[in-house]
Amino acid sequence: MSLGSLATAASRLDGFRKIGPRTSLFTPSKPTSGQLVIICTWLGAAPKHIAKYTGLYQSIAPGARILLIESNVPILISSYNHQRDVIKPAVSVVLDTLAEIDYHPATSDTKSISNGHLPNGSTSRILETRAQPKVLLHTFSNGGTNTATQLLIVLNSKLHSPLPLAGLVCDSCPANGTYWKSYDAMVLSLPKDFASRLLGALACHCILIMLYTWIACGNENPASLNRRTMLDSESVSPGWERSDKDREQGGTKADSKGRVCYFYSKADKMCHWEDVKEHAEKAKAMGWSVKELVFDGSGHCAHFSKDEDKYAKAVKSLWQGRVGGWDVQESSPKL
Repeated sequence: MSLGSLATAASRLDGFRKIGPRTSLFTPSKPTSGQLVIICTWLGAAPKHIAKYTGLYQSIAPGARILLIESNVPILISSYNHQRDVIKPAVSVVLDTLAEIDYHPATSDTKSISNGHLPNGSTSRILETRAQPKVLLHTFSNGGTNTATQLLIVLNSKLHSPLPLAGLVCDSCPANGTYWKSYDAMVLSLPKDFASRLLGALACHCILIMLYTWIACGNENPASLNRRTMLDSESVSPGWERSDKDREQGGTKADSKGRVCYFYSKADKMCHWEDVKEHAEKAKAMGWSVKELVFDGSGHCAHFSKDEDKYAKAVKSLWQGRVGGWDVQESSPKL
């Protein structure tokens, strides 16, 4: 798949409109109702690097809005209440996308449901509706996965049902939470000058000591929460258009939970490949359709630069594929 030169990709961020803290929205000239790509970046991602991925989606999903949520250390270490308050503008975009096509989950309650909001206390399950949204979630590193987790949690509180996803992309994530993995990821986002590195490293240690003291008091490790939420049927559900044949056959087991693509490398020092592999195996065991792409020698969140065509082909397949078009062969890469 040809994406053209990435040298000019940075200019593609110019079309994004800021809608909240760290949150921007791109709307194409002719948007397609119900289509949305959500990109949750790694800690401290530079605009020139983000633009490579926004440019990718502008190429393969020209009618989709692109919701960009950036990640930084201050938001990552703030309280969950604060994180969920800050994520509200992004939540509104997702709800508006569902409302565009009058999508709502069917419930045991026969009352009419509007704008994607369910009555409080209702029990819901996803069924076929008049139209299916096309929402893809692309998350990077544990910073992006934390952002996605908070987004899904707040959405669930509004919808009282899981978010229908056409696909989930996990780039260099999700990692298991350890002290030194968290420290390395935080330091990576710091400015490169010596003074910032020295003071920033001390600050990171202080933050992590407080975090692990909090965990020792019986609270769930944030990384564990992230890993659990991304596969939780209360958070996400399959969301794509089925053909008449697919409806008649009722789908397959591999399609029952959804579709997820993992990008990772043994050379990644920030997120160990064993962590990603473990999550992929869990997804398979839960009934997800899983695709794993292993890159040779690429660093953390740098797999696209290593093999642009391989990366783009997988993302395009996930976005464009229907139930019958997604390759559900669950290969186990040799590592």
